[in-house]
Amino acid sequence: MSVKESFKNWALGFSGVDGGDIGSPDKKSRWVCGIEWGAGHTPDELEACLNDSPDEIPKGYDSWEENIAYIFNWQVMKLFSAIGGDSVDNYKKFAKNVKPFVCGEQGYFKMNLYPIAFKDTDQEKWIKEFSDITGFNNKQEYISWCKQNRLNKIRKWASIYSPELVICLGKTYADDFLAAYCDSESKLNFETIDDREISWCINSSGTLVVILPFMVNQNGLVKNDSIQKVGERISELLYS
Repeated sequence: MSVKESFKNWALGFSGVDGGDIGSPDKKSRWVCGIEWGAGHTPDELEACLNDSPDEIPKGYDSWEENIAYIFNWQVMKLFSAIGGDSVDNYKKFAKNVKPFVCGEQGYFKMNLYPIAFKDTDQEKWIKEFSDITGFNNKQEYISWCKQNRLNKIRKWASIYSPELVICLGKTYADDFLAAYCDSESKLNFETIDDREISWCINSSGTLVVILPFMVNQNGLVKNDSIQKVGERISELLYS
């Protein structure tokens, strides 16, 4: 394995990020972190990405309508609506009025643990052209490298920008989320809400980090009633 420098520069920058307002210690933002983009990069798209400026923070979506064009996002809007004290049924109103992840708006930021987009997390989605572009022989090498290098970089971002809240989506990647956002001394708490386990901790920067089941599959956090209850619990944790 000989990792390409162009890939290193890109992967250690703000790749895999939709953007919005990253915030600051004085004006804290709320972050959402997924696993990886789901659309799937073609080799040409991935190669083009490596020419992006790695240190430029993406500004976010052009409009609130673009934000909720994706099922992942509208589920997240339901959660934030509940955290804000409203009903999940009013998620479109929340998206329109608050405009999370939208260019020029404040308070919300969206990103992923891993930078390359795949249609799903199956390691068989890795193709030879990705090896030529990145230098990795397979997806496992790519994931291992990111665990050792990119997750530490994300932890630095979290320390620098000090978000109020990080919502992490995908329980099977809990260890990765913990490596990216928490500290060895952070106490991880577990709760069950409507047969769905959530976990949370407060890191050394005072950020509430909440790990939830994925919100777009039948075994995840998908029912409106459950999303409402989880949002209300997160609100309690934020304001207690």
